[in-house]
Amino acid sequence: MRLCKSRNRHLPEMNITPMIDVTFLLLIFFVTVTQVSQANREQLQLPQQAGEKDQDRSTLTININRTGQLNVAGAVVDRADLATMVAAELEKVGGDPRMLKILVRMDQGAQSRAINQLIDQFEQFDVKVVELAVETPQ
Repeated sequence: MRLCKSRNRHLPEMNITPMIDVTFLLLIFFVTVTQVSQANREQLQLPQQAGEKDQDRSTLTININRTGQLNVAGAVVDRADLATMVAAELEKVGGDPRMLKILVRMDQGAQSRAINQLIDQFEQFDVKVVELAVETPQ
């Protein structure tokens, strides 16, 4: 008996494994980015004040909790580590302190000494502009 080949043409089989890989990589990327951006926004009770604008993205976000502890990107840092981070961010923007954008988020129950010490530390790098985050009342 002789078998004849059918004249029906089938589409070639497509391998969707690369497409699935790309989808999972994108998913992992977006989950990671979301976690990092949430780490910059530690839960603090910010002072209530009418603000001009919503917070823009900042180069460096520093959180100061009620006890005066510094937190950057979800990690507790001391002033020496912060100085290293500021120097690295300053290097990324070409050494121009006017291009460095620092946002300080401070719990309203924290002592003002913490922010004053930060400002003194930023003067070492000639950074003059520091934004303070506030919560606008509803």
